[in-house]
Amino acid sequence: MNISSSIPFKPKIAAFLIHCVFSACIIGIFMAIVMGLWFPDNLFELEDVWEGLKILIPVYAIVGPLLTLILYAPNKKGLKIDISMIAIFQIVALLYGGWTIYGQRPAVFVFAGDRFEIIPYSEFDQSKLLKEYYPASITKYPLITYALPGQNNEEKKDFIFNNIQYQKSPERYRPLNDYIDILRKRALDINNFKPGTSESTVSLVKFIKRHKNNQDILLFPLQGTTFDSIVLVLDIKGISNAGYIDIDPWSEYSRKNNERK
Repeated sequence: MNISSSIPFKPKIAAFLIHCVFSACIIGIFMAIVMGLWFPDNLFELEDVWEGLKILIPVYAIVGPLLTLILYAPNKKGLKIDISMIAIFQIVALLYGGWTIYGQRPAVFVFAGDRFEIIPYSEFDQSKLLKEYYPASITKYPLITYALPGQNNEEKKDFIFNNIQYQKSPERYRPLNDYIDILRKRALDINNFKPGTSESTVSLVKFIKRHKNNQDILLFPLQGTTFDSIVLVLDIKGISNAGYIDIDPWSEYSRKNNERK
């Protein structure tokens, strides 16, 4: 008897390929949600979402099908249990990874000092928002807001010596409309940018040509939870996010200033 002929390789390969296609479709849908809804545009790279996906995707899209390849055999006793356990394993991995990434999606763009910072949902307590400023029925997310800085000597000392981070205190959030003058003074001066020759500055060149004389469009550093930054384009007329410019605001902005010194 030829032992190799008794091994059902073709059904195994067929089951493996079917499982690969199914897993790829699920991952595709998941990635569309992550990149399209939770971390749109440049936020995906700014928040380094790939770091969280490096484990999830291999576990879901590779380990699952490989287990099917190993365990699958036609008419095998207990095959349904094996397939069910593989499915449960993949579902748990996807739910755990998805929930972790879901909690890191931006909840607030908060202005503090000279920049906007991203506060993820995992660090944001919505119940602490003052309803007089942010009624739950009309508040939209991600929320674009202003963090009230220290208002007296005690609060200023807490900020300096006790590392009290007011940008992470929802009770100090105020509507940007009331601080337009401050925003104008602290916005990045578009004339102080000197785009380099790299591909990352192409969007800046286009933006300067399009919006240089628009007084309602302001530029600010947007600092992610990774401490990396890009440029946030803010429309102060509608108090809305008008997009992003995928450059390091500090290097592109400081280059021209350094040349003036």
